[in-house]
Amino acid sequence: MKYTLTLFFILFYLFSFSQAATLNSQPGKTPKCVTFITKVDIANATKEGIYLNGYVVNIDYGQLKNLNGKTIKVTGKVTIVKGLNSEPKEYDKNGQEIIKQGRSEDSKHILSPKIKIIK
Repeated sequence: MKYTLTLFFILFYLFSFSQAATLNSQPGKTPKCVTFITKVDIANATKEGIYLNGYVVNIDYGQLKNLNGKTIKVTGKVTIVKGLNSEPKEYDKNGQEIIKQGRSEDSKHILSPKIKIIK
């Protein structure tokens, strides 16, 4: 009985204080799930994935080569990544604006998509 009770409290502690990290920049809102059907064109690929229907879908380049020209169904949770225009400008100690690299606008990402080949 002692072991069962001790195990229960350990499991309760682990589950009650666990946290999940997300890139969602909108506090208080959970990422929404989207599903869409599209044709893959490898010309839209970037180092982060591929642009499909306004989303940056995280797909490995090797898998993209196999999917090129095929119609697929994509399902996944959307996370918003803030662009440079959404962040305040930063200045160095001389008062010069610090030039940053990245997208200027916010972008919608699907980090762990479920992909099904339609045809």
